[in-house]
Amino acid sequence: MKKKYILLLMLLLIIITSITLIYRNRSNEKIIYNNKEDIDIKVKYPIYEYYKLNKVITKNVNYYLKDNIDNYYFLYIDYKDYEYKEYISIVLYISYFTGGAHPNYEIKTINYNKNTNKFIDIDDLINMDKDILNKLSIYSREYFSNNDMFNDKVVFDMMIDGTKSIKDNYKYFNITSDGLIIYFNRYQIAPYYYGDYNITIPYNYLNLSI
Repeated sequence: MKKKYILLLMLLLIIITSITLIYRNRSNEKIIYNNKEDIDIKVKYPIYEYYKLNKVITKNVNYYLKDNIDNYYFLYIDYKDYEYKEYISIVLYISYFTGGAHPNYEIKTINYNKNTNKFIDIDDLINMDKDILNKLSIYSREYFSNNDMFNDKVVFDMMIDGTKSIKDNYKYFNITSDGLIIYFNRYQIAPYYYGDYNITIPYNYLNLSI
């Protein structure tokens, strides 16, 4: 009986330790829900143990919550986060409708180095490798060219323009264990109704030391 009790305690300790390791940096998440008669708001974002990171996340979310709140028919914000080495990497999925032909969809990314307490943006990647924009452009074009939807000349031309080797085309990215995830917002590489896209580019292709 005593052995079973000890084994049960050990198993419980392993489970608790595993959960703690998985969520060691994210202490909570904030959920804002407000379903008024004329405004539907569902907002969710992570809260970490890092003040500076929380401040930037909150700033991004509040941009949509504060001044524009009365203009919405709906506002939805959700997220996904990644942890890799010393990096916490977050993508915010934002959708809102203020009237017109269709809702708006946006993607924002935040990349944070826990060790240096600094944020990583496209300029930092360029500083790591002066040729990275060209590499990102070549990989993206090869990837999308294998998709039949880009056989249409209009869509193909949009894709070529949206994958040029300029900073604005690659400013939304996540640092993950699988590689660098690049996000393309709607209208960037295809018409609105095609949606948004992302691709994961391996670090060994980029020869990037992350």
